[in-house]
Amino acid sequence: DRLFDLDPTLERLSRQLEAVAPRHLDVLLDLRDPLTLERLAGLMSLASERRVAIWLYVVCEDSDPGRSLAALARRLESVSLVPAGMLVTPAAYLKSHQPDGDWPSGTSPDQALAAARPLWPELTLGGGVPTYFTELNRCRPDPTTIDFITHAVSPIVHAADDRSVMETLESLPDIVASCRALAPDVPYRITTTAIGAWTNPYGEKLTPNDGTQRVTLSDNDPRQSGLFAAAWAVGFVARVACAGVDAVTLSSLGPPFDIGADHLYPVGHVIAGLARASGRPLRQLQLEHPLTSLAWQTESSAVSEVWIANLSADAAPLYIEGVDLLELSRLDAMGDGFQPAPSRQACLRAGGTDRLAGFEILRLRVQCPISDAIR
Repeated sequence: DRLFDLDPTLERLSRQLEAVAPRHLDVLLDLRDPLTLERLAGLMSLASERRVAIWLYVVCEDSDPGRSLAALARRLESVSLVPAGMLVTPAAYLKSHQPDGDWPSGTSPDQALAAARPLWPELTLGGGVPTYFTELNRCRPDPTTIDFITHAVSPIVHAADDRSVMETLESLPDIVASCRALAPDVPYRITTTAIGAWTNPYGEKLTPNDGTQRVTLSDNDPRQSGLFAAAWAVGFVARVACAGVDAVTLSSLGPPFDIGADHLYPVGHVIAGLARASGRPLRQLQLEHPLTSLAWQTESSAVSEVWIANLSADAAPLYIEGVDLLELSRLDAMGDGFQPAPSRQACLRAGGTDRLAGFEILRLRVQCPISDAIR
């Protein structure tokens, strides 16, 4: 999960952390804002109490960032809080630059990293960008100097209709392979992943959106609160986790990609469920399009959990054979979490065919081992 502006109250954040229990938070920390450091300590203290690792995505000045980085180091030391890792990006590199065009004349990302090393000699310091893979690929870090590599993902850079957004999932294995080739020996973390864009590297501003329009490069997409975002998130994690990404950051606590507070959106329930599976080997079953899946062993080694999501607006059939189906529940479209579906479970156990509605997600608990008889 990701926190962007540190503006939501700590009470609201506490409720969200309790509901979702993420393993980490990525915090975008813009040192050009004088209030940033004042708001940081409360968040990090709360995260420490919840045993949530904080990864700082720091934006610094383009010239002489050493002063603001030193102030950040003093602030962190004064409250005895240590982040799990950090990326430092000069502000000019939040924008996209053509390979044969003019590049910023100020501090480069490599130079910003070099300025951060003496301040945090033991800290995990990364390379890459808080924006998208295009920007990373055009400004590649030296793989010998970084402790992890990172970039963000937005599925609405080029098109924003439902079909195009789901089709962006098909490009993920190639993106992962390309990024891995840039730094094969360090962990790979994908940040800022949601149906939206937290920034526009290609223009002056994001596309205005009142929250009802499907438009490119907007930070207020109407699908965030429904099943569409939840299904897309399952498809996203299925592809990148099985391709070898070490960590992903989904949505945000508060705007722009809120997961809900007192009442979680469906994507919030997906994040909570995936957080419980963090650290477990994930498997993707071979299901026919438009179905996608994630599977892992639970704490009881005799039981596996299988999530199946329909990535289409059309109903899709599901058939199971040779599997002891212990439990079946569906993700409620109104945000009430996974609800038991005993009649559908009985149908599948009897050898019948179920049909997943558009963008529906099912959660199955089955007796191990998982076979390929789920299709």
